[in-house]
Formats: sequence, C-alpha cells, structure tokens
Amino acid sequence: MNTTLATPNMTWRLESISSHLLDIAFDKNSTASQLFLIVAVFAVVWFIVFYILKSIIRPFVHNKPWLLEGLERHYERTAKKQFAELKINMTKEECIAWSMNDWPRMQCILLQHLAGSLLCIPSLFGIGDPSVASSLAICGVLSEIGWELQDMIEILFVRAFFKNGKAIWPDAIVIVFLVHHSLSTILGLPMILYYRSNRSLHWLCFDLQFAAAMALWVGEYTKLMDITNPSKLRQFKVLNFIACVTMLWTRVIHWTYLCFDLYITWWQDEAYTFLSIGILVSIGFTAFSYIACVKPFCRNFVKFLHVSEIYEKLPTNAAPEKRRSSVVQLDQAMADLLEGDGMMELTDVVGNLFERRQPSIRRKSVPMHSRKRMSLVFAHSKSFGHEAFHDTKKYL
Repeated sequence: MNTTLATPNMTWRLESISSHLLDIAFDKNSTASQLFLIVAVFAVVWFIVFYILKSIIRPFVHNKPWLLEGLERHYERTAKKQFAELKINMTKEECIAWSMNDWPRMQCILLQHLAGSLLCIPSLFGIGDPSVASSLAICGVLSEIGWELQDMIEILFVRAFFKNGKAIWPDAIVIVFLVHHSLSTILGLPMILYYRSNRSLHWLCFDLQFAAAMALWVGEYTKLMDITNPSKLRQFKVLNFIACVTMLWTRVIHWTYLCFDLYITWWQDEAYTFLSIGILVSIGFTAFSYIACVKPFCRNFVKFLHVSEIYEKLPTNAAPEKRRSSVVQLDQAMADLLEGDGMMELTDVVGNLFERRQPSIRRKSVPMHSRKRMSLVFAHSKSFGHEAFHDTKKYL
C-alpha cells in the first residue's frame, strides 16, 4: 500500500467529514436524524476526550502531597465510614489510591459541563452574528445530550455485561439516571428543530451546565481543605456560599422564570404538544433538582454555618476534649455538605416501588439502602464503575 497517497486521502476524508458535521450543526433547517448524528458524534468525542485527558492529568497529580493530604482527610471524614457500612474490605491506602485514580475523571466532567455552558455565551450576550451565536448555543445543548448518552451507555454496558453489574448499578439508580439523562433529549432535540434561536433555551443550557461545573469545582476543591485552618475555613464558607447562590439562581429563580417564558411562547404559538410535554418534563426536572440538589445542599450548608460558628467561638483556653469534639462535629458537617446529596432520598421512592413489586427477591438480596450507597460510591468512580477497585493496586 502506498502510504504517501493514503495519508493525504485520509486527511481529506476527515476534513470532509468535519465540514459536513459543521454544516449540519450550523444549518437552521437540520433534520432530527442529522441532529442525532451530531449527538452521536459528541458522545464518541467526549468518550475519547475523557480517556485522553485522564491519561494526561493523572501523572501530574499522582502522589502529589496536596492531593494525598486532602484525600487522607476525606477518607477520615467520610470514606472510611461509608466503606465500613458497605462491608467493603479496602485499606486506607487502597481507598486513597482509588480516590486519586478517580480525581482526573471528575475534572473531565467539570470541563465538559463548562465547555457546554461557554458555547452559549455569544448568544446570551449578543456577541457576533446572531445565527452563528445561536448555532454555537445549540452545539452546547447537543454536547450535553451526547455526554449523557455515552454516560448512560456505559452504565447499561456495565450492568449488562459484568458479573457484578447489577450490584454496581441496581434498578433504582438506573431508573433515576435514565430519567435524568433522558429529559434533555426528550425536549432538547424538538426544541432545536422548532425553537433553535430561542434565548430561553440557550439560557437553560447555560444555567444548568454552568451550575453543574461550579458545584463540581467547589466540591472537588473544598473537600481537600483542612478547615481547622482559619483562613481555609473562611475560604470554604465563601466558596460554598457562592455555590449555594448559583444553585438557587440557576435551579430555582431563573429556572422558574425561563420555564414560564417558554410556556407563554408555546401558548402563543399554539404549540400545545410542546406545552403539555414541556410542563411535564420541567416538573420532573424541578422535582429532581429540589430533592437531589437544592434541598440537601441548602440544608447542610446552614447546618455547617451553625457548627462552624460554634467552633470559631471556642475560647482559646477550651478543654482539649471539648475542642476535639468540636473538630469532629465540624468535620462531620463538612462531610454532610460535600457528600450528603439527595440521591438517597430520591432512590428511596423508586426503590420502594421495586420492593413492592418483588418482595421475595429483595429479601434475599442486599438491602436496598446498602445497594444504593454502594451504587453512589461506584457512581463517583472511573468512567466504568467496575474498574474502581480493579485498577487501585496499580497506583499504590
């Protein structure tokens, strides 16, 4: 084979494919099948990008003192207790190695959400040609749908083809993630087809992805902090206050305004199918946001402020036992804030449905509460959850 001719020919084909995909993404008359092709491409691209970025990031953070110290504190605060409750036989060193192996993946998810939100900025602030700006925002929507598609494929792949797949991803968790990931697809693609230039759609895309990126960044950064240091404690409170305000604005205040703006648009256009489905989807997502994000975070943040106030007001001559007790309570409040999301509450509802349908099977298997906790631990593992423990010893 003549490699001299093959290389230019392959380059030409790649350029031709890229040009074709860009034409679809920026064409206001794109069809549903063409948009789904873009979604599929984004799914593949994000899978590859995650793999490459994790390989690049991991050597730069592996065994770095700042990360080791932070993960040791994280282990003592939450991970040790969680693994004991799950009866997972993992030493402290193995747990820290696993967490260190997972850390680059979380940064990739953060960057993915941030990239999707940034694509919306030209449209939101009137930068450049309106048609191009609108198409960039649409790419932000399609990017998110693509990432959610590949994430769901990974979940179902692990569940279907690995011996412990159902333990990693039990029924309740799969349904919750399936519903969450499908909401953007159910309404996102039709909205692009008929309301491509609607700025409320672009704002929704920006708000949800930027809020997720902010929450991930604050969580990943602050969980490494030594909050017994006064300056770190102040920084922790400021960053989580910003995250709380961002969450309330994007998932409650602005979210409600944007949803009603879309309702009015659909009503005026007599798009009653959009109106009926849009109301149902927005109610479902509102419930998810409130139960899994807003309610637990705000509740735990207020609790942390109260506990930290008690800690900061301790007199310098306080008894060592009282000071140690206050530090333990502060660490616990921090752990509740960073790890105590509402997924447990949400899966309670779904899990109970499965218990009623299959009581005899559930009694013979791992209790629902334990399986939910196990799934949530694995949900924060590497892209394929089953690899969390298999890859650990490579990094010890």
